[in-house]
Amino acid sequence: MAVSTALALILMGAFFTLFSYDLEDAIFARLVATSADGGTAALETTTYEGHASLPPWLGDVLPLDPPHGQYEVFAQGHGHFHVAVRPDSPAGPTRYVVLDTTELTSTSRHLRRTSGLLLASALLALLGAAGLSLLVARRLSRPLEQLVARVESDTPPQAETLGVTEVRALAEALRVRDARIHELLARERAFNRDASHELRTPLAVAQGAVEILERAPPADAETFSRLRQAVHHMGLLTEGILWLARPGNSNESCGLVGISREMAALYRRQDAHAEVEFVIEASEEVLVPLPGSVARVMLGNLIKNALAYTPQGRIVVRVSPEEWSISDTGVGFGRAEPGHTGLGIGLSLVERLAHRFNWDVSISAVAPHGTKVLLTPGRASSSKSPRPTPASQP
Repeated sequence: MAVSTALALILMGAFFTLFSYDLEDAIFARLVATSADGGTAALETTTYEGHASLPPWLGDVLPLDPPHGQYEVFAQGHGHFHVAVRPDSPAGPTRYVVLDTTELTSTSRHLRRTSGLLLASALLALLGAAGLSLLVARRLSRPLEQLVARVESDTPPQAETLGVTEVRALAEALRVRDARIHELLARERAFNRDASHELRTPLAVAQGAVEILERAPPADAETFSRLRQAVHHMGLLTEGILWLARPGNSNESCGLVGISREMAALYRRQDAHAEVEFVIEASEEVLVPLPGSVARVMLGNLIKNALAYTPQGRIVVRVSPEEWSISDTGVGFGRAEPGHTGLGIGLSLVERLAHRFNWDVSISAVAPHGTKVLLTPGRASSSKSPRPTPASQP
C-alpha cells in the first residue's frame, strides 16, 4: 500500500511539474508572438532588426536567419528569454522580438516553496489510504477469521452468519465440498466393511483347510507352501481393510518387538525363503498405542514386499522407541527391472493404516543395494517395558 501510494504521488508530481513548465512556456511564447505580430503585449519586449543588431551573448545562442517562430533561449550569465523571429518583414532584415522572462519564471521557485506542502499532502494521502485499507481489511478479515475457525474446529460453516458476499459464497462452497467428501468417505468405509465381512467367511474356510493339511502335508510341498502363504496374506489384507472401515480411534496397544519376532518366525518357516536371513534388532520391548492386528498387517505386508525383491540376503527389522523399520538387501527401491516395479496394494494398505493411526511412513534406497521402510509415530506415544528382553537371532 505504501509503495503504491508513493508511486502514485511521484507520477502525479512529475505530471504536474511538466504541465507547469509547459504552460509557462506556452504563455510566454504567446505574449512574444502577439508583440511581434503588431498586437499589444502585456509585457515589455525589445525589438532588434537583423541578426547583427542582437547583443553578442544573444546572437551567439540564436542561429543565423532562423525560420519563422518562437524560441526559448538560455543565455549563459544573462538569463532566460523568449524570442519571436519574423524573417518575412517587409521593412527589410529579419526582426527579433525579445522578452526577458528571467524574473518572470517562477515554476522552479514555486516548486521549491511548495515542496513541504507536497510532502504533507503525500503523508495525508498515505494516512487516508491506510485508514481506508484498514477498514476494508477489517470488514473482510473478520468473516474470514470466523470461517477459518469453523473449518479448523471441523464445524460446518454457516454462510448466513458471514457479512461479506464473497466470503458467504466461499463458505457455501466449502460446505458443499465438505458434504461431498463425507459422503465419499462414508461410501468407501461401507464398501470396505462389507467387502471385508464377505471375505472373512471364505477366508476362514481356507485357513481351516490349510490347518488341516498341515497335520499331513501333501506331497507337493512347494505348492502347499505357496497356498499357505497366499491364505495368510489374504488374511492380512482383509484385516487391514476392515480396520480402515472402522470409525473412531482404538485404545489398544501392542509390543512391537514381540510382533516383529512372531511375523519373522512365520515367514522364516517357509521353504521358499530359506536363503533369506531374518534378523530382529531390539534391546527391549517397545509398547505403542497400536492394535496388535494392525501391527501384524503392516509388518506382514512390508515383509512380503521385501521378500518379493530379495531372493537371497538379509531382512532386518529394527525396533526402538523412536522408530520401527524394515530393511533388506534386495535389488533396492527404484532399481527393479521394467515391468516388475510397483509395490501393490500391500504398501498402499500400510500407508493408509499408518495415517489412520498417526504414523509416518518413508521409503528410501540403501547403498549399495536394498530398501528401507521407516515407520515413526506421529507423536511421543511409545514407551519401554520395564523388563528388557534379548534381541532375537536368526
